[in-house]
Amino acid sequence: MSLFNSVVKHTPTFRFGGFQPMGASTKPVDKRTTEQLLENIEYFAESNPEVARLKDELKSMNPKHLGLVSDICELANKHELLNTNIDMKKLVANGKSLFAALIEKLPKASKENPEVLNFTQEVINQTDSTASKYFLASIVELFEHPEASKHLAAARPLVKDIAEQTLSGGYLMDYSKEKNFVNLIATLINSNAKPEKIALIPKLTKAADKIPGKNAIYLDSFVKSNTPIKQVEENLKILPQAAEMFAKEGKTFNITGFVNHNVNFARAKQNIDIEAIKNGNVKLG
Repeated sequence: MSLFNSVVKHTPTFRFGGFQPMGASTKPVDKRTTEQLLENIEYFAESNPEVARLKDELKSMNPKHLGLVSDICELANKHELLNTNIDMKKLVANGKSLFAALIEKLPKASKENPEVLNFTQEVINQTDSTASKYFLASIVELFEHPEASKHLAAARPLVKDIAEQTLSGGYLMDYSKEKNFVNLIATLINSNAKPEKIALIPKLTKAADKIPGKNAIYLDSFVKSNTPIKQVEENLKILPQAAEMFAKEGKTFNITGFVNHNVNFARAKQNIDIEAIKNGNVKLG
């Protein structure tokens, strides 16, 4: 038998082929089979030493995370013809690439910290390649911190809204939008944030949407507040009526302040600026 004829050629099933919308974009449900995803790992191992070295460990991961392995490999091998292309294979200060650092952490995280993989998959599902890569570069160390699992689980349903808020609009030729996206996520998964408050954000934004005009929500203050959940939920119920009352009296209304304390802060900052956005103080929804 010819040596050349014995070489197995692996055929991948890609997910990011062709034109990809920029900014916030929801990808179709990943319907690739386990067999196809294992084939993808074999394919990437042929030309990526990072994958080849850990191929067996990657293939033995929880099948629900094999799609993420394939997505990260595909992103690392994808080059955008843009000023904002992020080369995941470029060696950094410690002599290792972002791609290598991620691949090394995936097998262990799949067993001990699965929520960070679930969250990362949701980010990839809701953003373009540039935002996905920027996020991956920002959360490498998070793979080793399972204590953030509750925060990640509570914040995962918000990823789509966060992406739409921060990544919308035209191409800016820099990473300002991606930075805002990551900074807002960092606000939610901060160790000082309360997971139960993060889970209440959809209720907060829904109540705020019933109030006429532009009303900023200061998420950093909301998720870090020590106000009991029961009190917050009661305040949310009367939020629209309270806002209407303050409007009739010509008073400034601070949504976050009211929900946290059921009092009005007349001198609270109402205009959103760049620093406020960087700190995560933006309205979702």
